[in-house]
Amino acid sequence: MNDPHKFGTGFGSDHALERSTPIVSHHDTIKWFEAIPGEQLCIRVHGTQVNGRYAIMENIATSGTATPMHFHAEDETFHILEGTVTFSINGDVFDASVGTIAVIPAGAHHAWRNRSNARIRMLTFFSPGGVEELYPKLVGLSLDELSTVVEPFGSGIVG
Repeated sequence: MNDPHKFGTGFGSDHALERSTPIVSHHDTIKWFEAIPGEQLCIRVHGTQVNGRYAIMENIATSGTATPMHFHAEDETFHILEGTVTFSINGDVFDASVGTIAVIPAGAHHAWRNRSNARIRMLTFFSPGGVEELYPKLVGLSLDELSTVVEPFGSGIVG
């Protein structure tokens, strides 16, 4: 009667919990790349390491750096670690300072900009994982080229 697999409590049923090994992502062993001018990115946890459940990236962006308005097929969560980031999410514009967490649901049109005179640093979480494979492909592309590259990942540039 106490079998959690019988009652769909999340421990069994259609989606058995898959175990993965612990992951430690040391700051001195990660590889950084510049996806857009002024923004350094690294993949801290790749979706393949956690059975595709999520991915974690770290972003560092200089003053004036911005992303175009876009959307993803995944939920995206930002945790601001340094500086102040201006977000636009579905038309709402707000500043997010250190400690702020902004959760962007899948499909929401969003962009961010560093309007400050200092760098910003944030962690970005994607759920599910997989879209992190897109970012290294963006290096050196024009805005027009971006649109073509992001579409196979369920993402789109909208402004």
